[in-house]
Amino acid sequence: VIVVNDGSDGAHAQAYLELAARSGDKVRFIHLQQSRNGHGPSGATNRGADLAQGDYICFLDDDDYWTDADHLQRAYQCLQLHTDADVYFANQKAFLNDAPVPGPIWLEPLEQKVQARGTADKIGSYPASLDQLMACPGFCHLNTTIVSRSLYARIGGMDENIRYENDLDFYLRVIDNAHGIRFYPGIVSRHNVPDTSKALNASTALSQYRKMLFRAYVWDKSLLFSQSPRIKQTAARNKSYALKTIATLLAQEKRFTESFFYARQAAAFGLNLKWTAYCCYLGLRAAVQ
Repeated sequence: VIVVNDGSDGAHAQAYLELAARSGDKVRFIHLQQSRNGHGPSGATNRGADLAQGDYICFLDDDDYWTDADHLQRAYQCLQLHTDADVYFANQKAFLNDAPVPGPIWLEPLEQKVQARGTADKIGSYPASLDQLMACPGFCHLNTTIVSRSLYARIGGMDENIRYENDLDFYLRVIDNAHGIRFYPGIVSRHNVPDTSKALNASTALSQYRKMLFRAYVWDKSLLFSQSPRIKQTAARNKSYALKTIATLLAQEKRFTESFFYARQAAAFGLNLKWTAYCCYLGLRAAVQ
């Protein structure tokens, strides 16, 4: 087990040091140098992956936990049985302030899709295709993602330029380059959704504008570098959504010139009558501002 501590300070830093002392050789703690904004989740994850020596890499956020004691054993058996697979996905439940969050959020709909097209192995896993995965409204969270170390290296690991939805970017590159994907539909972990009213982590600390810019960057990467036409199609649609959100936020602040700029960009990826009318409205407001 490798724990990467991304520059914690104060009581948190002391708590990690005490935990490291109690863990002995069971856990390897990596304490990254404290910096103003931290090294970010991608940088911390890459540091841990660089030190990993196993054939597969599993991920777990510090505020979440695995709820299935057999998760790793089952995943190991599955990957030993299907030597062509370099990716293993599962499902998890989300909670906000200890209340269950209704779904679907991640790959919940995938269960019916794979059951309709294939038969489970003795472990309960199914083969999953890129098209089946892209038909789901969400993606697989890192907590329930296991990838081969060779695939992680082949795609260049996590993108350290991204502070928001870096896991989505990673997921898209993983399924775009995987040789084989296995999916276990069971719930294996609990995800505690960050409280947006508090700046406690990498996502809640960002403004809505920065989140949308990171999201647009993720979809731009997919448009430029993905091999799959299905991913490219989804990327074009979702980049339009991100740009529309930015344009709407700017209009709410009466920044009509900037809003009109982003609205026109959004129209290039998803033009319809309603958005055309909105662009005309923004253009008129920008002209008289």
